[in-house]
Amino acid sequence: MNINTHFMEQNFNKPYSSMECKCTTTKQIERIIKSLKTKNSYGYDEISTKILKISGPFISSPINYTCNKMLFWGVFPDRLKFTIIKPLHKSDDRYGVSNYIPVSLLTSFKKIFEMVMQRQILKHLTN
Repeated sequence: MNINTHFMEQNFNKPYSSMECKCTTTKQIERIIKSLKTKNSYGYDEISTKILKISGPFISSPINYTCNKMLFWGVFPDRLKFTIIKPLHKSDDRYGVSNYIPVSLLTSFKKIFEMVMQRQILKHLTN
């Protein structure tokens, strides 16, 4: 048995604790909304992060409720999986397909939930 095989057996035969998602708070959601880059672009829901930041204090509680339900049930709504993909011109000839890059326009709500999940996963992994 070589060293790599021994390392793999030693570290991956142990049972790992399952991840427990903790409930978020309205304050956490407000901090996440404030941390988003202020942009005028938007996804299919037509809500930009600029609008989200302005309305943040008023909608953070319903967003928090929704995030906690998604964490509790382990469900990511299908509507949040949609994105708009637009071609963005890089350079040179505007008629050359290779002169464009695809840009995905996500909904602001998806960004919030992804940040909630990223923090939960990071906390679990560091523990």
